[in-house]
Amino acid sequence: MKDAKHTQRDGLTRREALQLSGLALGGLTLLASGDGVKEAVASVMPSNPATNTNSLFYALEPYEPGSEELAADEMRISFLGTSPILRRKQVNSSIFVELGNGECFVFDCGTGVTVNYAAMQIPMSKLRKVFLTHLHGDHTSDLTQLYCFGPQQDGKSPLYIWGPSASGIEDPTIPGKYYDDGTLNFCRHFREMNRWHTEAQSFVGTRWAEDTEDGDGYDIIATELNWRNGETHTWNTNDPYPDPDPMPSACTFSTNGAPYPEGKGIAYERNGVRISFFPAIHDRNGSISYKLEWLDQGLSLIFSGDTKPNNFMIYQATNGESGVDVFIHEMVVPPEVWSAKGGGSANPFGLGVKTARAIQENSHTPEMALGYILNETAQFGKAPRLAVATHFQSEDDTNYPALNNIRAWYAGPVTIATDLTVLNVSKAHILQRRAVVASYSWNPPITDSRAQFGTAPPKYKDFSDANPYNPMAPLAQFDQSLLDNVIDPCRYDPSELGCTNPYPQS
Repeated sequence: MKDAKHTQRDGLTRREALQLSGLALGGLTLLASGDGVKEAVASVMPSNPATNTNSLFYALEPYEPGSEELAADEMRISFLGTSPILRRKQVNSSIFVELGNGECFVFDCGTGVTVNYAAMQIPMSKLRKVFLTHLHGDHTSDLTQLYCFGPQQDGKSPLYIWGPSASGIEDPTIPGKYYDDGTLNFCRHFREMNRWHTEAQSFVGTRWAEDTEDGDGYDIIATELNWRNGETHTWNTNDPYPDPDPMPSACTFSTNGAPYPEGKGIAYERNGVRISFFPAIHDRNGSISYKLEWLDQGLSLIFSGDTKPNNFMIYQATNGESGVDVFIHEMVVPPEVWSAKGGGSANPFGLGVKTARAIQENSHTPEMALGYILNETAQFGKAPRLAVATHFQSEDDTNYPALNNIRAWYAGPVTIATDLTVLNVSKAHILQRRAVVASYSWNPPITDSRAQFGTAPPKYKDFSDANPYNPMAPLAQFDQSLLDNVIDPCRYDPSELGCTNPYPQS
């Protein structure tokens, strides 16, 4: 008899799959033999735009953003980016976590996600604490939107960014060369990359008038999380750059999954919330995963970011008195599916599949491996209340085989997220719904309570009586030679403010 800890379950039956999704998901090939369940593989044919859908998502009850208050003891998790590639219905990686005590956190901020944040009508004032799992573009690109346009809405306080430290990898073409490729240097150059934008937009108020301590909306306060030893290093981009040593230091973790000494590995701890970090294994040294614990309410989640299957994850999922409430972990489609769906070949010996396998080996968690990880947590008696697979091309002909492969190892509650999946989590329930949003949304309403006192004077200001925009100075950053070529508004609209109350241009 095999050790129960390492024995696969029977495959997911069609009845179970129907119960999971509410509909048949199709595309399943399940191979069974005396050796146990083999991998189920999705259809490798390109998806038909006319028929392709996500029945798992559309079987959920609808949720209208803003229609209900979050209870004081409740946590809401919104999946606002869930794919490793850009798709019309799925953008890159991000989740938004809102707690009933008012705390809000963004985990990753990949390409396209701010469209979903806006559609969900989440104000910029709630998007000022961003935790990055690693510095790939599909997890960081929409920081530009948050940073550049947050202060034009109600994000008029500093942007706080947490992320990993330098990799400590030597450049193989330049002996002795180690790049400062951690979060502090990322934020340093990110701030300067956007200098033209931030100056240009600073003729309007970018800081709350009553906020004398917090700072300006264009300030960045970066905290680098040392993946090797659990140390943290915080830097305000207004201060001189600290030049952290990019050379590798000793690792403090061991192979049993316990990464850091007691008291280390804490990114954030205040207001009854602790966010810890631990190593992920993805692409290059420096990727990390996060665990959020709302200590006051006894609720918790893990967000893996991108990673290969690893012991750190099992340790963090089982080192508490009970399992985490929501276990959010990446998952990758099989290599032949990735290759064929991308217009390549499913030939197992072809370059497309070989490349997809290499990427999986470098970076990602196969479907069965996710089931195995979850089974390990169950063996400790600490399975999550709900497991959620993400960073996955979620559609009918990938979801059903993936659920079968997870079920080969794990029998507990599990789902696959797509964009606009929303979870409400309390000790009493976990409610899964799908957000229903407008396709033509405008900016969210201002909700920051400091707005009632207005903003501090802008950087580019004009207090003159002749200025109808006082204290804003909308023309302060133009050469007179340019202003001399502006068409007089009286020529096209005599009722225009610029005609009835002209603003001096010289």
